Amino acid sequence: MTTEPVSLHAFCRDNGLAKTTVRRWLNENNFSTSDGLSPEAIASATAQFCPAPAPTEPAAPAPMTIHTGNHCTSIDLPNYQGMTIDLGQFRDSSALVIDDPLAVAAQFLKTADLIQGALGADIAAREQRLQATKQAQQAVAAKAQELSLEQRLYKLQTGQLDQAQTDETTALADALAALQSLGKPADEPAAPGA
Repeated sequence: MTTEPVSLHAFCRDNGLAKTTVRRWLNENNFSTSDGLSPEAIASATAQFCPAPAPTEPAAPAPMTIHTGNHCTSIDLPNYQGMTIDLGQFRDSSALVIDDPLAVAAQFLKTADLIQGALGADIAAREQRLQATKQAQQAVAAKAQELSLEQRLYKLQTGQLDQAQTDETTALADALAALQSLGKPADEPAAPGA
C-alpha cells in the first residue's frame, strides 16, 4: 500500500509549526522536502517537534465555595492549556514567499560575482588587444613612412642614373659615329655607273 507524501506545508499547518524551522531541521537531518515528506521524515519531525504529552492525572474537582449571604456559586475558568489555534482562520489573504530568501540571495550574489568577473576579464582582454593593435599599427605606419621615403629616393636616384646612362650612351654612340664617318665601309657594293 502506497501513501501519498504529505507536503511540508500541510504537516506544519496541521501541527501548528513554523515551516522554515521544520524544513531546516529536516534538511540538516538529511530528509528531502522537495517531493513531500516521507513517512520516516514525518515520524522524525513529529518526535522532534510534537512530543507526546505526558500523562496527566485527572484534575480533582474544584471545591465548591459557598458564600454566605450572597447566594453565588463560583465556576471554573476555561482551561486553554494544550489548545491549538490556526492563525489562518484570521486571514483573508495569502502571501507569495520564498522558503529561504537568504539562500536565494547568496546564490544570486555568487552568480552576479561570476558575471562581474567575466565582464572584467573581457574588458581586460579587449584592452590588451587594443594595445597590441596600436603597437602593430604604429610599427606598420613607421615602416610605411620609411618605405615611402625609400621609394622617393629610389625614384630620384634611378632618374639620375638613367639620365647619366643615357648621356654616356649617347656620347659613346656619337664617338662611334664620328669614327665611322672617317672611312667607307669595306663591304659596300659599288654603285652602277660609278
